[in-house]
Amino acid sequence: MRILLDVMGGDLPPHELVKGGVAAGHRLDVDILFSGEQAAVSHALTRLRERDGSKFSILPSSQVITMTEPPVQAVRKKRDSSLVNGLLALKEHTVDAFVSPGNTGAVVAGAIFIVGRIEGIPRPGIAATIPTVSGREIVVIDVGANVDCAPDHLLHFALMGATYARDVLGIAQPTIGLLNIGTERAKGNKLAHRVYDLLADAPLPFIGNVEGHHLLTERPVDVVVCDGFIGNVFLKTLEGGISAVSNILRSGVNRNWRGRLGGLMLRPVFSLVRKKLSYNQSGGAPLLGVNGSIVIAHGRSDAVAIESAIDVAYRAAKCHLNETMAKGISGWGGNGR
Repeated sequence: MRILLDVMGGDLPPHELVKGGVAAGHRLDVDILFSGEQAAVSHALTRLRERDGSKFSILPSSQVITMTEPPVQAVRKKRDSSLVNGLLALKEHTVDAFVSPGNTGAVVAGAIFIVGRIEGIPRPGIAATIPTVSGREIVVIDVGANVDCAPDHLLHFALMGATYARDVLGIAQPTIGLLNIGTERAKGNKLAHRVYDLLADAPLPFIGNVEGHHLLTERPVDVVVCDGFIGNVFLKTLEGGISAVSNILRSGVNRNWRGRLGGLMLRPVFSLVRKKLSYNQSGGAPLLGVNGSIVIAHGRSDAVAIESAIDVAYRAAKCHLNETMAKGISGWGGNGR
């Protein structure tokens, strides 16, 4: 297997991303193709004392799409960017998967324009896998690919999310919930009402509405469906909440000697919480519904997060997830409920 890593679009320098790519390549025993400025990648590989040219190679690029650029314009104008070159390699099947911590909008736009959508799927969706208190992951889709959605878009998000949970995460019969402001069927706006009706009539294990505060604690379903606007707000609020709690605990521990003593005793607990909830442990989010395995990593991804994102891409490519979806998202007909 060969996985391409875009090392130019993230917040951290290429060296940090290359470090994660090298670690993943050795651990998973896969070839890594680094898309980026050749001198920067070569320097990073030299610093890491990595001389295996057969396992790690470079796809040179002369341009970078930054986080602040308009996605569609950037993809159309910067044809020699690391992001565009990487997606072209995926389209041409010279790599099995594509990973980028770059401009999310540009990755989505480039995926649609260059790689193309799976026939029958109107919109791709970003599926974030979130850790929960129980230890079992929960999938939330869409978390940012589509700000404005029609009801049938969310129906397809449910199909794709359930397929991902089944085929990649190994959940035999994943259940589905619609993210809403209450669990009652009458709750929500017009879009939520129409989506509820579609999901209730579909051959899917749909259990109804779910509320955001239940997801991490009670984990009522395996897959949560929402439009990209709500999903992105939910995800970023969750990240901010986790960061705020961590800062409050750190401040309390350092306030006096009693706090420092208690913090020392609870260090294993704090370490466990950090490992469970940190974004760099959960990897990237796959973009489902396009003709290729694409994983969008966090813009702040360090080496650990990049290694984890490559692991997500590896699992999706290994189980031929896109082929499953291209065949009509098999397995949800008849008595799928």
